[in-house]
Amino acid sequence: MMKVSKPLCAVLFLMSMPPVMAQLPTLLEKPWLGHFLGYQQRGFQFGVKEDGKMVFEAKNDKGTFMGFVRSVNINPEVVEMVGGKPIIKQIIPESLVSVDKPTDKPTKITYRGKVTGDAEFEVFLEFDGATIFMGGRLLSSGTLTNPLQFQIRARHYDVYDKMQDARVLTEAKKDRLDYVRTDKKKGKAEWLEPINLGSDEVSGKGLTQLMVEIKCYEDRKFEYSLMGDGLLIMESLRGQAAPPREGFSVIWRADAVKDKLGKGRLKFVFK
Repeated sequence: MMKVSKPLCAVLFLMSMPPVMAQLPTLLEKPWLGHFLGYQQRGFQFGVKEDGKMVFEAKNDKGTFMGFVRSVNINPEVVEMVGGKPIIKQIIPESLVSVDKPTDKPTKITYRGKVTGDAEFEVFLEFDGATIFMGGRLLSSGTLTNPLQFQIRARHYDVYDKMQDARVLTEAKKDRLDYVRTDKKKGKAEWLEPINLGSDEVSGKGLTQLMVEIKCYEDRKFEYSLMGDGLLIMESLRGQAAPPREGFSVIWRADAVKDKLGKGRLKFVFK
């Protein structure tokens, strides 16, 4: 029987394995294993995973992470309007590409990908201290014929999920969600009272800025604001009236008509 060398065995073994689905390249050392991008600041860290999804994780004054429910998941989305109903298309992981290399010291980063139906999108990220600028655009419609929109969704969760209601009433007493609409009308949402954040009365034709202050983040605030063209709105949990404490989304939507080059940005600050 012919003997097969060990190196040849290794090659034959690798050739027999099923192909690995390509995603964004990743960093190879902790704490950023599985991440294309990692960004550390004193009060938080922000990462882009190999599947193109982003996550913000807050730290307390001792530098310890505050946990999943106090993180903010941030996702690029391509939305197809089917009969007036928005359908979020699924990102195709193996379509994700970037001319940039994986890094834990980012300044500006761009990556592209496709969703089901082969519509192609592009994401832009810029970093400056406690500020992150996010943007993007739709590059092509693929095989889809219905109207499409590109957006970035920041999803806030119920930070009081495991707390008894009586204690929540005390802890959330001073929590705030303040906003300014594009018509310059200012408003606020009571943290424990049901409200439809996506309604005309709240988001109207869009917002210019939004501030979220929650006690458990140790007197630091989330600030969202519109930079250049685009639309900034909010959305309640399940798209219907609910207390903001149960969770809500902040959505930045690209303006494909006015901003074909994708220069508009969502300004995200945590300080």
